[in-house]
Amino acid sequence: MFRRWWFLKVAAAVPVNPAAPPTRREERARRALLLGEWEALRERLRETAAERVTAAGAVFRAAELELGGEESAARLAYQWALEAYEAAGRLLDQAGDADTDLPDLAAAIVLAEQAVERLGAAHLLHAGKRPAPLQVRCYWNPLHGPAEIPLAPGRGSKVRRRRHLSPREAAAERRPACRSCRAAILAGQTPDVLPALLPAKAAPGRRGPVLVPYFAVPRQWSPWSTTACGAYDRGAPALVLRGGHRRPGPR
Repeated sequence: MFRRWWFLKVAAAVPVNPAAPPTRREERARRALLLGEWEALRERLRETAAERVTAAGAVFRAAELELGGEESAARLAYQWALEAYEAAGRLLDQAGDADTDLPDLAAAIVLAEQAVERLGAAHLLHAGKRPAPLQVRCYWNPLHGPAEIPLAPGRGSKVRRRRHLSPREAAAERRPACRSCRAAILAGQTPDVLPALLPAKAAPGRRGPVLVPYFAVPRQWSPWSTTACGAYDRGAPALVLRGGHRRPGPR
């Protein structure tokens, strides 16, 4: 969906004289094109979020769980799942707000999917079984799903630490990455990064909003930039439910 922000190449087609600063007309044309395509991406992502939240709701209705007082671990997992599902729905409800960005909708998808994961964990705990931890999602784009964890030759973490890594291998292992993003980094290419719209006030020296990787947005403008849209933060549902995710500001 976001492959290298294809529309920025279209934006580059707006006539600009490299020997002179862009005119107001050129700036308006660039801004209108960027915001128009950003709105189109946001609508597509809103539709995906609606599908995932609806699907999660169906799973919850079909797999309700009644727990005894002694099942503390199962109860904690079930409560977290319910809160994550509610938080995903709240983010979806706010999809039409002016300050809702692509990472907000990505967080709705992440939380809806994690809610289903933890619901499954609660059922396993209720059955006396041990669940797996939440999947580690791709840092570059949490919508890609699980990260690929490379295994070093030999056994044990000490062997992995001793293994010599090329610069590209080191870059690929610096952050959790799905198979496609990892392959792109190893090939010296740009991974399929989730973009975000950086507000004008957060981009000093630039005119108007700019599109940047979601993790490049300062935390005061987005709580998702350091948590892979909530994927790495167990407190994300509570943050949304108390309204702490809202960071309004002009685009």
